[in-house]
Amino acid sequence: MMPAGRTRLRRLLEQMRADPDTVEGVTAAARARSVLVGALPQQDVQRHIAALMAAVSAAYIDGVELSDNIHVADRLAEDRALQGIPLGALLEGFQAGRQYVMHQIFERTTRTGIEPDELFAGLMELDALANALQNRLVYVYRETELSLTRTTHAVRLQALRRLLHKGPAGTAAAVGLDPHRRYHCVIADVSAPREARQFEAALTTADGLCGMVDGYLCAVSGRLPEKDFDILLVAAPAVPASQLAGAYRLCQTALASARRRQLRGLQHLTSLALPLSVDTHPALGRMLAAEHLACLDRDDEFHRLLAKTALTYLEHGGRTDLVAGALHVHPNTVKHRLRRMAELTSFDPTPNGNGSLAHALRWWWALQSWLAPVADKLKLDGEAESLEHGG
Repeated sequence: MMPAGRTRLRRLLEQMRADPDTVEGVTAAARARSVLVGALPQQDVQRHIAALMAAVSAAYIDGVELSDNIHVADRLAEDRALQGIPLGALLEGFQAGRQYVMHQIFERTTRTGIEPDELFAGLMELDALANALQNRLVYVYRETELSLTRTTHAVRLQALRRLLHKGPAGTAAAVGLDPHRRYHCVIADVSAPREARQFEAALTTADGLCGMVDGYLCAVSGRLPEKDFDILLVAAPAVPASQLAGAYRLCQTALASARRRQLRGLQHLTSLALPLSVDTHPALGRMLAAEHLACLDRDDEFHRLLAKTALTYLEHGGRTDLVAGALHVHPNTVKHRLRRMAELTSFDPTPNGNGSLAHALRWWWALQSWLAPVADKLKLDGEAESLEHGG
């Protein structure tokens, strides 16, 4: 007969397995611990974590051999190696998730009456299963990494990763780039290695290189891609090879800003300058919103409608006819909303003088921040609420 303590612990784990909050909590812990894992799309990380937890649960609760589901660890290790995520970052995320689960078990068992020695035995069994998964992750990651080093493309890709991570100047030559030429850096919103393959050919040019860097498909090329894409890409202006690392970092952050606004296709980094400024300085945005929009209630739908109209007005050069078309309302409706906005705030639809541009920019920033507040740390997975106006 199974010990009573193990039976209660098994029931507890069954409850945790069926609780979506458990997987979300483990995912959040892993992404918070490792910066590079945190930069990956949430659904990517959560999918792998759910598979790992299902394998451990099946072994502990259902008595299924862990080896029957070990392929889920293989898939995770292979993906991270192909994505260019370091093994250390992978293990940081794994350990954080493991600690979260153990902490949850400790908290929940205080209400179940499990004897300490039975709890300890159960945790040791779970820990052994987690250790087996971790060892498999390390083994498959290193095997995948080793297999990648056997091709010329992989060697150049490793050099590209070093270059974009501010490696030595000589790295450009190792990548096959001409130090005297200028190159575009392009990042695609694609993180799954198998999905990336279908786009890699379209982004690869004879004078450049394309591959996974920090979990996303990245290309360095002397020219921009000509094909129309239904995915999001961010492209920097052409810069000398020595400046590609800086362009890459800007593209990384701009990708999050563009995704947050639900943009698709090829987006130029310079066209995202204002959204990028808003998203990377959230505290200033909150200050501007507090200064200009204190009389508005974010939970009041009419107030949100006024703010959205004012924002659209600024983005369409103060043309009420264009605003009406964008919002699908009559121009008189736009004028009425702007008057109400001016009555509730200090918003001036027609400022005069040399400060009119600065006035418009401050209001645009305040309205952006008020309508869709940005977290203090912008996530590359675009977790923050998408902007309602879509622009």
